[in-house]
Amino acid sequence: MPTRVIIYSGKGGTGKTTVSAATASLVASQGKRVLIMSSDPAHSLSDVMGQAISRDDLTPLAPNLFGLEIDTIYEMRKNMGGFQRFIASTYEGRGIDSSVAAELSNQPGMDEILSLNRLLLEYRSGNWDCIILDTAPTGNTLRLLAYPEMIIGGNTGKNFFRVYRGFSNFVRPFKNNAPNDDFFKEVNSLMEMMNDLSSFIVNDDVSVRLVLNPEKLPVMETKRAYTFLSLYGIRLDAVVVNKILPREKKLGAYFDYWVELQAKYLDDIEAAFNPMPIFRSILEDVEPIGIEKLRRVGEHLFADKTDPLAQFYDRPLVWVEDLPAQIGPDASKKVRRCLCVYIPFIDDHQELYITHLGTDVHVTAGRIQRNVSLPRILLNSELDNYYYENGVLKLEFAEKPPEVEEEIAWEDDPFFSRSGVN
Repeated sequence: MPTRVIIYSGKGGTGKTTVSAATASLVASQGKRVLIMSSDPAHSLSDVMGQAISRDDLTPLAPNLFGLEIDTIYEMRKNMGGFQRFIASTYEGRGIDSSVAAELSNQPGMDEILSLNRLLLEYRSGNWDCIILDTAPTGNTLRLLAYPEMIIGGNTGKNFFRVYRGFSNFVRPFKNNAPNDDFFKEVNSLMEMMNDLSSFIVNDDVSVRLVLNPEKLPVMETKRAYTFLSLYGIRLDAVVVNKILPREKKLGAYFDYWVELQAKYLDDIEAAFNPMPIFRSILEDVEPIGIEKLRRVGEHLFADKTDPLAQFYDRPLVWVEDLPAQIGPDASKKVRRCLCVYIPFIDDHQELYITHLGTDVHVTAGRIQRNVSLPRILLNSELDNYYYENGVLKLEFAEKPPEVEEEIAWEDDPFFSRSGVN
């Protein structure tokens, strides 16, 4: 069986780490071999588990359960040391203090890429039935998931890298600060890594579960996260509502207000995310620290589901529909198809900007941007129209007419005479 990967994300303070650890503890108690990883720089996984967890070596936590807290600085130095040294020396050559230069050499987004790559390496090892990733707050997580596509990867980046490498090899005898072979080797490995990550993150075995509290701000942020994940083709299979106050207990006037307010937001969550499964976790009467308490939280959370590792929801995010043929005297005979991209929660006041460039369509919806690669069936088509309807961006394409080579009679060709002599 392939390794199941579950990524828990959500707004800071919603209880992602507790829900991640509870799921891992429950699955391990069912006899599955589980690795729980944390990419959050704050690293509260050790705290909730009640025991120290290594940054590099797998730490046994319970039967079938292992933990790992990814140290992104350590991973950066281990994998990109040559890259960092060149960047730092470049800054120092411009008069910047060495300690500041060392800090500036940590390029934005590189820590997220290396965290995700460690997840991929463990996935490929075949040692696990399940890997659960406890992430940083939503903003960093979305950046982590999108970076493989957003930065150096892609044909343009690769071509630029080849040109830059050739130029550097040429000028190296004349310049002391030209990049060395370690730099190019590591950048090339980085490009290959991001290509692998782009394919891995949309794998059928991988899904994201968003954790939120029944409050206004977490609900709004979860909707934005769902929009982002859908646009990037990343599967979201469940929503977990955490820290729900128990309704059956009389907690006094102060808490009665919050119970009623939570009930309102629970209705909003049901309306917004239906038919996606929504799991509810009631606030425990004891602090859930340690394997046994976390396992009980997991049992309560998945009480109506026999398998926490199931794909609870799997709707298509990008698909192609054939459009009906046009009729009437002005109708075109071109074949027409519609590329549908599921992007929920786009507000009416948010403008959509669509640009068709070669084999890609650039989509901008509010603050979200992405290049959507066209499927092969649309490569010989032109964007004709687009609109947003019921959570789906619809891009209508018309197939280009086949190119017909013009036949030129020999006698009409000025370069040839009738005798065929030029």
